[in-house]
Amino acid sequence: MRRRVSVRVAAGLALLVLAFGLAFVAHGVAEARSAFGHLQAQWQRGLADAPATAPGRAQRVGEALLGIRARSDLLRAYQDYRAGTADVIPGTVYPQTRARWEAIGRLRNLTRSLSTNEDRASANVVLGAIFAAGVATPGEQRAVETNEAIAAFTRAVLEDPANATAKLDLEVELRTELDREQASARARAGSSSASRRRQRQQDPRGPAIPAQAEGAGY
Repeated sequence: MRRRVSVRVAAGLALLVLAFGLAFVAHGVAEARSAFGHLQAQWQRGLADAPATAPGRAQRVGEALLGIRARSDLLRAYQDYRAGTADVIPGTVYPQTRARWEAIGRLRNLTRSLSTNEDRASANVVLGAIFAAGVATPGEQRAVETNEAIAAFTRAVLEDPANATAKLDLEVELRTELDREQASARARAGSSSASRRRQRQQDPRGPAIPAQAEGAGY
């Protein structure tokens, strides 16, 4: 009799633990699905008024079961980046610069864990857009960031040739860089021409007269 009671108690406890476990998993799946939908909406709007909320243990379990863990991390990294670029301190660009480089590091790491070409292409499009945003600011890193942006968009096109955004961004970046190089070349040519004009204006003698041949006279 005592043994039967012990078995029933153990079975009851096991069922109770199982029920709590199933409830935990169900809650995590629902939370992961809801958070993923919110993150996707933030991604599409391109705006974020605050960094992404760190997922709890139940949500992480739900993301793993739904197969969206890496994609959710990618979306959170993007939201943190957008929130960081919106953090403006007058007279400085430090918060935006820090947000950019933190996002670049996170996205590069996350890209390796994405399982589909489409998701990896999306990650590279975001990387390219972040580097392209840095190109808009003059500085020593402009050439490096331009090359990184073009490389990221190129990877996106190779990963997913059907990604129209990647193709358009690559074309725009290549065209922008070509226009920038041509404008720089014109500016250098104009500066050289202006320098020659100033030099002629400053020389009161004007151009030198060719020397006469010996015995030719004037």
